[in-house]
Amino acid sequence: MRVFRIVLLLVSLGASCFVSSAPAFAQASAGQARIRNAVDESQLTKLPGNVHPLARAEFDRGVAPPDLPMQRMLLVLKRSAEQEAALQQLLDDQQDKASPNFHKWVAPEHLGQQFGPADQDIQIVTAWLQTHGFQVARVSKGRTVVEFSGNAAQVLEAFHTAIHKFTVNGEDHWANASDPQIPEALTPVVAGVNTLHNFSRRSMISTAGVFTRSKQRVRLRQRNPC
Repeated sequence: MRVFRIVLLLVSLGASCFVSSAPAFAQASAGQARIRNAVDESQLTKLPGNVHPLARAEFDRGVAPPDLPMQRMLLVLKRSAEQEAALQQLLDDQQDKASPNFHKWVAPEHLGQQFGPADQDIQIVTAWLQTHGFQVARVSKGRTVVEFSGNAAQVLEAFHTAIHKFTVNGEDHWANASDPQIPEALTPVVAGVNTLHNFSRRSMISTAGVFTRSKQRVRLRQRNPC
């Protein structure tokens, strides 16, 4: 899913850019506010790619209770095209021995200040969440996600998508049944909503067999695939 790939990229960038000294980009201007219009709840935009692949009609068991707790949801933020290009240039320069930015790593908060949404945009987004009753826990240091919590009724009111119960392989899960929608005014800085569900991520690790070793030989006894 598109939004999940975005989150993994944002997390990896934040973890890999630990600071050693300030790079040359510090002279550049910080991001400008990109939310230019007033938030109008009647003017909505759908955020595609934000439904879990297992949230399908054949597994649907109906709407969740309105007071179902929805904890640690993530509103995924995005950079402008100019910021994205500048960040990519910095990442390239950090690996270029001829660049003054070679191996000059950057702390996540400095990345956020330079390449994330402006303070004004962050305030508008968090205020919008709070007007719908959500509790905003934090904005990540890199300004890539806003963590918030609430319940299913608030999700329906704010994002115009209902939380449903889905039963897959005998296990019950909660997830949004359709792509969320947000006010059009917020789209310059909002990419999507993550964790509107409690499906666990599938492990990419599989067992090939049982490894045994002796002085005479090494043996791999294969297991039957699941």
